[in-house]
Amino acid sequence: MEEEKIAPSEQSAPVPNNAPPAQNAGQGKGKGAGLVIIIVVLAVIILAAGGYLAWWYLIKNKGTSTTSPAATSTVTPVSSVTASASATITVSATISASASSEDYIIADSNTRIIAKSEIMGLTPWQLKVARNEIYARHGREFVHKDLQCYFATKSWYKVDSGFSESDLSTTENKNVATIQAYEEEIGSPLASTDSGCGTNS
Repeated sequence: MEEEKIAPSEQSAPVPNNAPPAQNAGQGKGKGAGLVIIIVVLAVIILAAGGYLAWWYLIKNKGTSTTSPAATSTVTPVSSVTASASATITVSATISASASSEDYIIADSNTRIIAKSEIMGLTPWQLKVARNEIYARHGREFVHKDLQCYFATKSWYKVDSGFSESDLSTTENKNVATIQAYEEEIGSPLASTDSGCGTNS
């Protein structure tokens, strides 16, 4: 009779005492996934901020495009997205600052009441422009050639055939009155005179 072979025990080998617990095996992968999620969230926040600044600039300056740059962007690697969003924020801030400081005599005369002391150092031409840029923001078409030529050089100026004096806010009307009163006080020769194109700076 052949001796029946006894199968070795199917019991698993003992676990060494220094082996890490099974639940810790996936922790390394979890940390990596968490880092990727944080990077993606930061990239989305930066993109949203850049898109908001660009949208705000277009709305503020009555731009013709209403599409947010963020809406037309394509999917790019996270590092490229971050760099692109940072560039958008910087460019938008630079454009906005230069438009405020170079394109207007008083950049915020449409949002706050100005004081007489603020305009006392302006030339007669600057006073005329400061008063009329309040109207120009609303698209008024000017009769005076000097104003036509001046505002034609401004990217934000667009003639609106539907312009009405009622388009001006209470703040804007007060600022027009303040400037006009000061022009009368100093006897400005340009207040109601058309000096033509190319004669003022």
